[in-house]
Amino acid sequence: MSATNKKHMQGGMDTSYNNVNTDDEKNKKAEELLFDAWETAGYHGQPGEDFYPRTARETKNMDDLLTQAEAAVEDTSDTELMDAIAETRDVVEWSKQRHWTFAWWIIICVAIMGCYYFYQAGSEGDYVKKQQALTEDQVQTQLNEAMARQEKYMDDYKKTLAVDTISEETRTLYNKYLESAAQELEELQKYDVKSYKEYLVGRADSGVWRERWEAIWCFIWIALYIFACRPRGYMITKRRREDKMATGLKKILFGIAGALVGAAGALYVTTTITKWSDGSKTKDDDGLMIYAMKFGLIALAVIIVLWAARIVIVIATLLGLLRNYDWKQLAKDPKAMLNDLK
Repeated sequence: MSATNKKHMQGGMDTSYNNVNTDDEKNKKAEELLFDAWETAGYHGQPGEDFYPRTARETKNMDDLLTQAEAAVEDTSDTELMDAIAETRDVVEWSKQRHWTFAWWIIICVAIMGCYYFYQAGSEGDYVKKQQALTEDQVQTQLNEAMARQEKYMDDYKKTLAVDTISEETRTLYNKYLESAAQELEELQKYDVKSYKEYLVGRADSGVWRERWEAIWCFIWIALYIFACRPRGYMITKRRREDKMATGLKKILFGIAGALVGAAGALYVTTTITKWSDGSKTKDDDGLMIYAMKFGLIALAVIIVLWAARIVIVIATLLGLLRNYDWKQLAKDPKAMLNDLK
């Protein structure tokens, strides 16, 4: 992002009434039109105000008034007025144009998750091959074990239901468990070796495609997110307060992640040396536990940031698509809609 664009996004233009020489009679009309353009955006010279338009109508009206002001200039040697008009024109042109506002950290985090799901799909693919390589005896063993598990579940549920002191709510719940286990056992009893192997392979293959689709959707969301985050300048101005809130929430998120990483860094291995009566020494340390805690805290920090990015990308994409594009216009005039994307 260029420094100028960043300045516009933050409302950083410095021109004010004090920068214009109102004593120049030759440019009186141009000055009045310039001030009218500012007032269109709600600027009245008060502290904290700026002259950035916040709607398409304000932008158009401001553009028209500024064009008239430029045409009304008689004395171009009035550098103060010319600078104010040029700066205002810069604001108007920026407000009319579309600008990329996506956050790289969101794209990177979601892309990492997409790559992870593709990796998982590869691991699941290896599992599919293992299932395909099962012998008939191995398949029969797995089928027998599956039926034995369901029979054990049914025995456990029946024992619980035989207790007179359980509540009606618990009894109803365990009756459902028992019914489900009975249905599962009935389904398993219908399988022979061939059909059960097909079931095992199919189940493993569905896991592969589940991971692949998770990965594909990550990259689809990235593409939609980039497309959605291209509002016109006046929309950025309108939502400047929302952007400040989003920046604050991002700082909180990274603050939490940073605190977890910092906590991991603050953990140190403690070594205990014991000297025995015979003069021998033994050393014990809690290294394994400490390193496990370090890894756990860092992993938790990474997971929090990655999942936050995945949630944010969905919300930001949907809001961006609804706010930044006129979909009614697409239905009425697709050609005009395509021109609007420029």
